[in-house]
Amino acid sequence: MSKKSALHINKGTSDAPYINPKWKGSTRSEFDVESLCNLVIKGESTGLSKAITLIESLAPKDKVHARKLMSMILPKSGGAHRIGISGVPGVGKSTFLESYCSHLLAEQVDIKIAILAVDPSSELTKGSILGDKTRMESIGKDPRVFIRPTASNGHLGGVAKSTYEAVALCEAAGYNYVFIETVGVGQSETVVSKLVDSFLFLAMPGTGDELQGIKKGIMEMADIIALNKCDSGREVAANQNAIELKSALQLVSRVKDDWQAPVIQISSLERKGMNLVEEELDKYYRHSTLKGRFRLNRIKQSEYWFEQSLGELLFEKLGEKKDWNQKKADFLEKVRNNALTPFEASEQFIAQILD
Repeated sequence: MSKKSALHINKGTSDAPYINPKWKGSTRSEFDVESLCNLVIKGESTGLSKAITLIESLAPKDKVHARKLMSMILPKSGGAHRIGISGVPGVGKSTFLESYCSHLLAEQVDIKIAILAVDPSSELTKGSILGDKTRMESIGKDPRVFIRPTASNGHLGGVAKSTYEAVALCEAAGYNYVFIETVGVGQSETVVSKLVDSFLFLAMPGTGDELQGIKKGIMEMADIIALNKCDSGREVAANQNAIELKSALQLVSRVKDDWQAPVIQISSLERKGMNLVEEELDKYYRHSTLKGRFRLNRIKQSEYWFEQSLGELLFEKLGEKKDWNQKKADFLEKVRNNALTPFEASEQFIAQILD
């Protein structure tokens, strides 16, 4: 594919003013948000990492800085092709990304790729392994690639709470492609479709994924389905699985955007079929643009995240009320004693707080 590929849609942020490049302060409370913004716009990976760390922070002072930063970044965002990568654990998402990004880097000299890899968090320790950068070591050494592992922190939907803002930061830093690799926990990962322009679902032969395609869920959100691990010697099984998967997908309607998700066979390990992935992503991008779905999708995503943020902020502000904790404890005790169901208790609790 040429450098003028439909997917290569950088709006250009390199001409933005670069003021005061020195990072100020040793603590977050001391730094200059404007200087951080300029580091991001210049495409400094260190500045981008610090900016993402800032938006992930739950500290009140950091939240103030983060809001200011995002308001400055917003006009520079929107210029990348956002691609979601999902699939069950073990399907080879990180291996695929390493293989596919290596293909893109070889095809396009002036490309910049950002990978936001979300790892599951422990319910007990709240910790996360964050090993994706290690698994993608070969492309991680390329200065054109930015890899940011982040913990889900228990957030449902396969993505972290701050992923939406992290995408905007990567776009402002001049990245042409932003890949979001989800946690990989199954049908609940549909939230990633609220972040991306194209959604690639990875399946693998012999796991029953062809039957899962019948279910309403993550499969119907997929714009492209890649049957991974179609390695040498497994051609017969792979072909049969691809046929079954295509048959199952006939039950998934995409009338709204007149699109039937293609099923392609690839081998990330052997780096086969990467050109097919590029062709299908390019085809879907052109299709969604011509149909007006690309812009509409971006608008609906902004609306969705506004609603999500609104609910979280309302809960946060209610929690600041002085009698919140006591009333909450009272209702929690009623739930423990089976005096009220959890739903009755929550309804009565909110009614009292808002009264």
